[in-house]
Amino acid sequence: MAHEQAKQYYHQALDIKIEFSDRYSQAGTYGQLGLLAQAQENYAEARVNLQIALDIFLEYQDNYWAGVTRENLQRLPD
Repeated sequence: MAHEQAKQYYHQALDIKIEFSDRYSQAGTYGQLGLLAQAQENYAEARVNLQIALDIFLEYQDNYWAGVTRENLQRLPD
């Protein structure tokens, strides 16, 4: 139940960030959604969200968080 509530809050946060065109902050939220999906063993959803986060971090040339996100993606089972 806690995972579903967390997911709901992350989606609410994401909606606000999209509404205010805060694209960079969206990356962190997508990353958290990815980690949450990973914790729930929903690896397909985790991969999608982490990839979106990675794309945004690369767009903003944030190599540190891009690297962290890339490592999270690589840890996902196939």
